[in-house]
Amino acid sequence: MKKFRRLAVLAGLAGLMAMPAAAADVSYTTVLSGSVVSVAPVGATVKEGDVLLTVSSLAGPMPAARSDKEGVVKTVLVQTGTQVQQGAVVVVVETK
Repeated sequence: MKKFRRLAVLAGLAGLMAMPAAAADVSYTTVLSGSVVSVAPVGATVKEGDVLLTVSSLAGPMPAARSDKEGVVKTVLVQTGTQVQQGAVVVVVETK
């Protein structure tokens, strides 16, 4: 009986580990204010460190939002040429 119980517990744990992790949406905000120079397109695959948004600053184009997870761009909330304010949500990424 103990062997059966131990086997059942191990099988249950193995089943939990085999389940895929649920995808989650992550909203990214801009750390700079300015005019949008470029933004990652919807459907683009991104990895940690990829630039999601570039804005024009006094020093020239600067990265204003970077991905900190792998995923796919699900929603883009700004367009090239528009003004953004620091802290505004600009891109939503569906993580893997």
